[in-house]
Amino acid sequence: MPHALMPRLLLACTLLPAAPGMPAAEPVRLVTHQQPPLSFTRDNGQADGLAVRIVDCALKKMQRPYTLEFVPWPRAQWQVQHQQSDGFFAATPSEERDGYAMLSRPLLPYERRWYLLKSSPLSPSSPEFKRQARIAAFNGSNMDAWLRDHGYQLTSTPANSELLLRMLQSRRVDAVLGNAYAVDALVARMGLQAELRSELAESLPMGVYFGKAFLAREGPQFLQQFNAALQGCSSK
Repeated sequence: MPHALMPRLLLACTLLPAAPGMPAAEPVRLVTHQQPPLSFTRDNGQADGLAVRIVDCALKKMQRPYTLEFVPWPRAQWQVQHQQSDGFFAATPSEERDGYAMLSRPLLPYERRWYLLKSSPLSPSSPEFKRQARIAAFNGSNMDAWLRDHGYQLTSTPANSELLLRMLQSRRVDAVLGNAYAVDALVARMGLQAELRSELAESLPMGVYFGKAFLAREGPQFLQQFNAALQGCSSK
């Protein structure tokens, strides 16, 4: 689990002073969801997480104020699509998202992995897996759409990764497809290392999706500057 953010994150939603003669920039309205260790709120309400730290670092380098709201993941995407928010993270690319938003440079290396019981004879690399395995992925994720598009037997889409593991543990599904950051952290917290195994499905970029309407208002320099500002930012 990452260390607590430095106190400066508490100022993330505070307007920075504008240069003399220049109007103050509007805060960038960002949304994310509870998905430790990437993004979460601590008991005191403070935002934290590997992805949160990197986004905070980049926007501070740009001297750009922002707000950060935690909402369910489908809602985060809906808000950007309907111009109620300006960007959501941490997200992997999809054609649907590309229709209304543009993805930044990657924040972190990312793996999408299969999780199965160690006692299961099934293998994601076998030809029978698509036909036989009952699969689950959390609602609103790219994995949900990817499984449907590739002909897997998607039988359940619970609201979060912990419910995925509970379903797998109780044998309600044969395998789950999940974000390795989130699921590996949950496996450790729930003490399931001896029960589960995982296999790499694919590696993907994972960044911030900024709404096209927002970028049109800001101009092409915003995404260029944000991508440049990511250089040198880390979650440590």
